[in-house]
Amino acid sequence: MKTKQYNKVPYVRGPCDLPARVVRMERSAWKRSVPELLSASNIQIVQMLQEDGLLPDWHGKVCPHCWKGKLSSKTRHDMLQYRCTANKCGKFVVPHYLHPLFQVSSGCTHKPLQLQAALLLLRLTGVKTAAARLLFHVDHKMYESLGKCLDVPPKTYVERKKKIVFGNRRSWTDAEADESTFGRNIQPKKGKKCVQWEQWSGLVQRGKPKTLVLSSVSPPLTVKRAPGPGAIRKVDRKPLAVKHLQDRKIVLHSDSAKSYKLKLSGMVHDAVVHCKKRVKVKGKYQWLKPKYTHVVKHKLPDGRQLSVNAGTQHIDCAWRYLKDRLPLNHSMLSLPSPCAPRSEGLNTSIGTAVTICGLKRASL
Repeated sequence: MKTKQYNKVPYVRGPCDLPARVVRMERSAWKRSVPELLSASNIQIVQMLQEDGLLPDWHGKVCPHCWKGKLSSKTRHDMLQYRCTANKCGKFVVPHYLHPLFQVSSGCTHKPLQLQAALLLLRLTGVKTAAARLLFHVDHKMYESLGKCLDVPPKTYVERKKKIVFGNRRSWTDAEADESTFGRNIQPKKGKKCVQWEQWSGLVQRGKPKTLVLSSVSPPLTVKRAPGPGAIRKVDRKPLAVKHLQDRKIVLHSDSAKSYKLKLSGMVHDAVVHCKKRVKVKGKYQWLKPKYTHVVKHKLPDGRQLSVNAGTQHIDCAWRYLKDRLPLNHSMLSLPSPCAPRSEGLNTSIGTAVTICGLKRASL
């Protein structure tokens, strides 16, 4: 039962990037549908995609063939194409030329733009490759390559957005830290301890999902029967904490791992214990359920007191989002991983899912 003290503490303090109202996915609808895309004409599909921001307007741009003339819009064979105005060029350019998602092909491999847009919609909704192949009678390689191309823009965006700042050094803000394991790689030449785990550390500020920082760590080798690599070590935790949290006025929420007890200036820390506790009540032993959240009062360096809600709900949502989509992204592009060869259990790296989660606003 929620107490009065619990209700007085806001879940996210201060301004945030979260939407004002909760979106009900079962009641929401997308702007486009598969029947609408498939039934559109060649000109209508181009106008739809340009209206949605998926296709550029080549009118007035420099010709990509001769780099001298400019392109003017012209309809040719019931298809909106752009023609170069240079005398020696005069070539036609389709709207999806050099597009990172849509393909320009001819012959038996040609796929109309309507079909490619419908497959893109299926890919965004999470339809599996086998289902899409049966529904549209297309090669599975085309659907998988569309997924690879779809991961390039967010990957490029995350790599360019290098600087993520926690807090504003004026008021105290909440942040959550946790680590998770995604797979393992067996190295038989290492002896008894031959299992290398793929472990990642996460850090996010409450109310700002765009501040999600995921870093690959190198846990020690373990035996084959080990359930996992254990909690993050202090040697991996300290550089990340000094880089992102030192002198930033951060209230850090984490689990009870010892490495999170690192003391830094401008940071206070609290933890929750994610395990059952055996206590003796009236002469009988009972098991108490773990407390994933509880109200904690911190004494700040200036003498004031601050009540916060301890727990790691936001970063746990990020881990859940990644683990749900790793099986779907088994053929995607990936970032460098500590497990360079194949990993047992999950035949993929977390790199691609990391880039997607960095842009997924509704995942936290």
